Amino acid sequence: MAVVSLLLTIYGQNKKQIHFRDWYNDAKRLYNLDEPTTRTDSNAYRLFINAAEAAVGKDYTLSIDCYIKAGNIKQGYQHYKEANALYHTALFYNNAFLKNPKANYEAYLYLGSSLYFSNVIDSAQFYFEAASMIATNYTGNELLPELERLYNSLGAIYFESANYQQAKNYFQKALVFAVKTSTDYQELYTGIQSNIANCLMKLNQYDSALHLFKSLQPSEQQREIIRQNTAHSYFELQQYDSALAIYKSLSLTNDFTGVIALTDMGRIYMNRGQWQEAEIIFDSAIVRNKSISTNIKNKEEALAYLYRSQLADEQGFTDEAIVWVNEALQEVHLSFVWKKTDDLPDNVSLTVSPITLFTILQQKAVLLFKKYKQTKAPAMLAASLNSYHKAIETADFIKLNFDNDEAKLFFNYNYRSIYGSAIEVAYQAVNVDVKFINEFIFILESYKGNVLYQNLQDILLKSEVQLPESIRKREKELKQMIAYYTSRINQSSGEKDALLLQEKLLSLQVELSRFQKNYEQDPAYNSFKNQRAASRYNLQKIQSFIDDNTALINFFVGDTSIYCAVITKADFQIEKIHADAKFFQSLNSFLQNVYQHEEGKRYGGFDASKAVYDNLLKPIEKTAETIDNWVIIPDGILYYLPFEALIKDEQKKDYLLFSKTISYHYSFALLLEKNTHHLNKESNKNVIGFAPYNKQDSSIDNSLLPALPLSGDEINKVATTTISGSDATKKKFLSETTLYPVIHLATHASTGSDKSGNWIQFYPTDSVAINNKLFVDEIYNLDLHQAELVILSACETGGGVETNGEGLLSLSRAFMYAGADGIVSTLWKTEDRVTTLLMQRMHTYLDQKIPVEIALQKSKIDLLKDKTLGAQYKSPNYWANFIYAGKLHPTSKANFNWKLLLVSFMIITVSIVTIIKMKKKKTFLSR
Repeated sequence: MAVVSLLLTIYGQNKKQIHFRDWYNDAKRLYNLDEPTTRTDSNAYRLFINAAEAAVGKDYTLSIDCYIKAGNIKQGYQHYKEANALYHTALFYNNAFLKNPKANYEAYLYLGSSLYFSNVIDSAQFYFEAASMIATNYTGNELLPELERLYNSLGAIYFESANYQQAKNYFQKALVFAVKTSTDYQELYTGIQSNIANCLMKLNQYDSALHLFKSLQPSEQQREIIRQNTAHSYFELQQYDSALAIYKSLSLTNDFTGVIALTDMGRIYMNRGQWQEAEIIFDSAIVRNKSISTNIKNKEEALAYLYRSQLADEQGFTDEAIVWVNEALQEVHLSFVWKKTDDLPDNVSLTVSPITLFTILQQKAVLLFKKYKQTKAPAMLAASLNSYHKAIETADFIKLNFDNDEAKLFFNYNYRSIYGSAIEVAYQAVNVDVKFINEFIFILESYKGNVLYQNLQDILLKSEVQLPESIRKREKELKQMIAYYTSRINQSSGEKDALLLQEKLLSLQVELSRFQKNYEQDPAYNSFKNQRAASRYNLQKIQSFIDDNTALINFFVGDTSIYCAVITKADFQIEKIHADAKFFQSLNSFLQNVYQHEEGKRYGGFDASKAVYDNLLKPIEKTAETIDNWVIIPDGILYYLPFEALIKDEQKKDYLLFSKTISYHYSFALLLEKNTHHLNKESNKNVIGFAPYNKQDSSIDNSLLPALPLSGDEINKVATTTISGSDATKKKFLSETTLYPVIHLATHASTGSDKSGNWIQFYPTDSVAINNKLFVDEIYNLDLHQAELVILSACETGGGVETNGEGLLSLSRAFMYAGADGIVSTLWKTEDRVTTLLMQRMHTYLDQKIPVEIALQKSKIDLLKDKTLGAQYKSPNYWANFIYAGKLHPTSKANFNWKLLLVSFMIITVSIVTIIKMKKKKTFLSR
């Protein structure tokens, strides 16, 4: 070490004689020591700076590398401001003189890391994304360094934005780039696996997370954080004794991890009712956080305030709890300063942690509603509703920035209870003042069909962005390959094959996520994206879209209540329906009866049907009874309910079918949006039909999927282009359907409990399922923007697993995502003869330009009146499974209320006669 000091002294005295490359080489040797010390790092830093300054104007490549490595040394000692300045200097020289993408990549990567560790998350994300864009497009011969660090960092950013599944993908991608022969591989491996376990915890997979934490072999430096994460797993599993035992054994170092441990301990004491212990620990966490972060806002301090608020609330101190939650808001938001109890931040994007802001706003809404119940002050009710509005606005912001469907669906699943609480507050507010109706609609629209709507809007926006065709083509290829590999994994029986496929799928998912950034670099895309996100449907706007004879009926299913919003052209109604055990017993009884049909077994669902009608629809009769066209927007278990099979009178068996034209959709926005489809392509006006199982075929194992002999007649009589038997292959479908306005599939289908069971069957050209079944993931990636109607006259095509706010994850929903305006599908298994009769009658009416929803209604009524059909086929379990979900046809406005028209005509006639008589009378008198 004395030699190094002597060299530095000589260098300082003879800068002109010593070449800067010598300084650089000596600095690199110290920088790369296996066991560096504070002194060696300090010496390396001085040498790098000397070399960097001396090399300016002579060797910019060396100078830039020196500034970056000097920045890394400063970052290692948490001197983030100095490190950032050095990285910016490197970027300045590179962009001014070299424009070397590798140098920019390194500077962006390390600058992002420095900003991340100093809790400037939004800026960190910007630089990580900049580094990733270079990595994605890099064509140099020299490999980019530390790609594992880049993907690990991106995983951390996605984790912070609550996109936990995608974060997990990035962490797994980081492991792929980790060099197993490097000296620090084991430490890197352990750190990344710990990050993956944290993702599993956030995805509610606590047992898997705990198992992974226990399997790790951390270094001495990592042991504390791994044990703390293990303790947190026990905490989430509510195994408080195990969690507390580990926390008490930790040294609780003076950094943010120590703060997190303290807040977890405080929450354990709070959950046990040990108020004083909890209060002491929370206060200790706040003090420690302030000493670490000084004036920098951070989420850990905000969370400590939030838990302090929850503690006060548990003790019954509502006012104190509100003060603490306002302190939490002030800490998590970059510009918010509270003065009054009901103050709220304006721009929800100005936050150090959107998911933390969302949680705090929810807590404030709960407390203000509690205050309203104590005081009955309308101002407190309005304040609570405003807080819920801001929380849901934050949720929309979070979901809007997710780059995959699964993350959005998981968010809705995880936070459904918040929407339920908000709906209750909005309902009470509407009863106090009807002006709050738009808040009720806002909550419904933010929850229901929101993911599907955002995705359809995103497809439209992407079509307007000016990007090279090669990027669009690659994005499409990636989506198709992801669908393909997902289906392959679901069909794979071998564990080894499944692991290989999973690794390939992971790589594709990360690459697709990177491709999204190409669009986000377009200013017009981001501008329109934010504008569309802010676009809301209110009562006036909805009423302006519908005619006098249409009622929109939107349900939200809570734990013990069902909320219903009915909107007509001239009126609206918000109803809270008591849904007790007796109601759900009737509903389940009806569904069991209507979903089954067996030869010789009589349908027995009339009593239950009447009970469901009385509970669910009778309360809204005053608004909807005189309206003929009902558009139902269901929720929860109601997605499985064929409303047209409900009856008012079990003796008369007067199905709702006879008096109401019923169709379905996912949200007001999806129903009324006009500009999501038909992207100016040439299309014909024909119907294409597929019937792969129209006859017995010796080459097909009919024990698995029997022939559907009437399906050939079904498409032959309705389609202008018919493809049947061995011609009706999956390949044929994919190549023929993109330009047809009506697509009719008369074949077998299945809706299972997961994606592997959701498929449409085509003619089996071989024994490989992926070649013959069209899986739901593949449907999502089809381009059917010319399709006005897709008819799925197969079994269970409208059924599926219900997911919060988004309906059934069904084949029907997938076709709507792919661009179809409307879908006729089935909720349960169909009978061949009934299906053929219904479909032929429906197409007859469609040929007469009758709207789909009315054509389907008329065909069902024709079936019930058909004297050639046996009585057993006329019970609802044979015909009520066919439903239409989609946009109302423009000509549906022609579905007049004839009684009203007749009355109007009589009034006009009487008025004209009266006017004529008055004119005659006036003329006579004037003479």
